[in-house]
Amino acid sequence: MAENNANSGGLSGVIPDFFHDVIAYFVPGFTIITLLIVNVFIVSGKLPFTPADTGIVAFIFVTVAAYVIGRVLEQVGYMSIHNKKFPFFGESNKLVTPKWSILFDEEDQKYTKKFKENLEKKLGEWLKEQGGKDLIKACKKGKKDDYFNLIQFYLRERFPQIALYEKKQNATIVLTRSLAVGFFLNISMYLITLCVLVPSHSFEFSTIAFIWVIANCVFSFVFYKRFRLDKSYHAMYIFEAFIATKMLLKKTPQKENSDK
Repeated sequence: MAENNANSGGLSGVIPDFFHDVIAYFVPGFTIITLLIVNVFIVSGKLPFTPADTGIVAFIFVTVAAYVIGRVLEQVGYMSIHNKKFPFFGESNKLVTPKWSILFDEEDQKYTKKFKENLEKKLGEWLKEQGGKDLIKACKKGKKDDYFNLIQFYLRERFPQIALYEKKQNATIVLTRSLAVGFFLNISMYLITLCVLVPSHSFEFSTIAFIWVIANCVFSFVFYKRFRLDKSYHAMYIFEAFIATKMLLKKTPQKENSDK
């Protein structure tokens, strides 16, 4: 196990971190920059710059700006819609997390009742020294997912390959959440661009502008639905990996030899 942990560091650890940043921050950041350029083009009929105007300095500046924008979108998305009914905000619109609903919500049919009962039992046994059964009952009653965080940390530490795949899932969650927020905010950014570049007395209905606003609404909704789905996939992966690894670790070398 120590050897596996050692192998997960170095270049093999840096590369997943790099791709995580590309997926979670750079892609949403460049998307927002592209949306802003399209806003200007629709309003004025001109591009703010052409490819011939760009150089290495401009490229570095845009890349840094994209990363910063991606970071901002991550925080805005987490604070506004991570566990909320988008596009509504406030405490009254909170949603329970898939980490809780998949295990305890009877209306959630992603797993059978028997599988849920077995998973709940396994969690209680695994957390025996921390008052497992009482902890599970408290989480169930209070709609908390403390148990999930413990499972997640356990899998990350003991199984590096699971940690790498989970990092990809986390990056996808941030990506879809940021894009949902980005397209939604771009509706306001388009209107601001319109007010800045066009005199109020020159306002008139534009079919292209109308389609563009509707398209942003649709993309925002689609990415929000995908974000909710990605959160469920992530929770299911952690639960299933936990069950599988517990079964794997229970199988001793003697047992394996006897099976042969």
